[in-house]
Amino acid sequence: MFLLLSIFLPIFLFFAPTSAYAIQGSLDLSSAQTSVGKRFAKVFCDAKKEGLDSESASEYALNNTYLKFAAFPDDDQYLDDLWKFTSNNIQDDCGDNININDLAELELFFKEEGIIASNRELYLPTFENN
Repeated sequence: MFLLLSIFLPIFLFFAPTSAYAIQGSLDLSSAQTSVGKRFAKVFCDAKKEGLDSESASEYALNNTYLKFAAFPDDDQYLDDLWKFTSNNIQDDCGDNININDLAELELFFKEEGIIASNRELYLPTFENN
């Protein structure tokens, strides 16, 4: 029994953290999809329905969602997956209020803001002690 435990315990301890990080990563994306993607799509489409152009609607959505305050991992695939989810929601929510060109411009805007969110420390002001 001791021999089996001494063999399988280190193997389990080696692989368990790896799978926990994988699960945690998918939860982070799922959480971002819910708190950022769905909310951004809803606010953007509501602004479009009120008559704002795409640029104004995207700025309005940025200022009224968590996208501006989120801290994303520095991972292009993460942003691509988040954008796919968000764009699907936008297409569903906006209907005829958005076209392919609007969506392409919005993708650039969204990913640029996502890059800023991924590198938040580069965009925050630094203060020197006097």
